[in-house]
Amino acid sequence: MLVNDIMHNATKISSDTTVSEAAAMMDQKSIGSVLVEKNNKIMGIMTGGDILRKIVAKGENSDVLRVKDIMSYPIITIEANEDIEAASRKMCHNKIRRLVVTENNEIIGKITANSISRSIKYLSVRESPVYTRPEY
Repeated sequence: MLVNDIMHNATKISSDTTVSEAAAMMDQKSIGSVLVEKNNKIMGIMTGGDILRKIVAKGENSDVLRVKDIMSYPIITIEANEDIEAASRKMCHNKIRRLVVTENNEIIGKITANSISRSIKYLSVRESPVYTRPEY
């Protein structure tokens, strides 16, 4: 299975957006991360974990701090035609849970550890022999 088969759309947000505005938008869209852009160029990624570790845990004001102040960078990418095992290895190696998906040097989406896990689970169930109850 390829990255392209299970990738998600990537939501972009301006680097000058406040963290509280970004968090509200993430909640509304039920997403765990946003790509941070400035002048139509992706600068980094902000995740729910960034908000917890860099705002909540430190008692910072999310109405004042901007997304650019807490984003993670540089972004780590993977090509759309790579297999999901390569994506999983890249995530483990970099200790991250999201990769930005590219094709011809253009960002076309993102892939998450959760989507890989669900896909591997689906594949293993689909490929396993049908369970039959043993006779006693």
